[in-house]
Amino acid sequence: MNQIGYVNRDLNPVDGDLHLFLLHIFESVTKDHSRGISVTCLEIHQGFPIFDFSLIEEDSKESSVIWDIFQFIKSSKHRIFFFLPNYYFLGSQIPSVIEDSKSLISSLSILLDQIGIRETSIILRVGSAYGARKVTLDRFCSEIESMENSVIEKLSVCNDEKPSLFSVTDLLSGVFYRINIPIVFRFLPHQFNSGGLSTREAYFLAVSTWVKNKIPVFIHSESSEVDENGVSLSPSASSSLSYRIPTFGLEIDVIIDMPSGLDGCLSYLSRYISLKPMVINKVGKK
Repeated sequence: MNQIGYVNRDLNPVDGDLHLFLLHIFESVTKDHSRGISVTCLEIHQGFPIFDFSLIEEDSKESSVIWDIFQFIKSSKHRIFFFLPNYYFLGSQIPSVIEDSKSLISSLSILLDQIGIRETSIILRVGSAYGARKVTLDRFCSEIESMENSVIEKLSVCNDEKPSLFSVTDLLSGVFYRINIPIVFRFLPHQFNSGGLSTREAYFLAVSTWVKNKIPVFIHSESSEVDENGVSLSPSASSSLSYRIPTFGLEIDVIIDMPSGLDGCLSYLSRYISLKPMVINKVGKK
């Protein structure tokens, strides 16, 4: 494991005030970095305002904050991701959901361009399958193909916890082979929707979808409920980690996804050397 971060669910659009929103991002990134956290993953909630970053004037206070973020990222090599886990589904059957999703993704892409990020940095889910998995995957891919290359190059897709949705196996054949966007592997969902792959196999396959010389980022959680053998019983994440995060010797960055957020991440950083390694020897189970 190279760098570590956590899913930050406190991204505040501050009532549509663009300047305060940018300040919020800058403070989140710089504070994370000062705490030894080098990956900032900001979760986007339904109803998030669509800012038009292309209208920012060169000498404005907003432009000044963007320059500060750009300079900080350039000097620190800090990584920023936006995670869209709910509502914003390009595979949706609902036109308004697709329209909102594309508008938000395009808006975030412009911001990322302005702060100097032109690589994988937006994490998507496909969306509900509605009993038609292939049709949903096709719709997802078609919508992405309709976007500008400058947007597509920033996109990635992650696996789901429900067997009726999309596993790493589904994403490899249905998304990566068609539109070549990388897979962000989510550890806990894989325990409930393995697609026939062991955790080790899913790790290596997901890593293989990333561009050479770009460090993959994975999302890690432990289950809030386990049996006496340590097998996950619930897809809901625990507030703390009881084991070292497995990497199988791969060079990856890891985003911890758990309710305790920053506190849980800092706790893991302070304890991980003393934690036991996780033993994973069953398909989709630990």
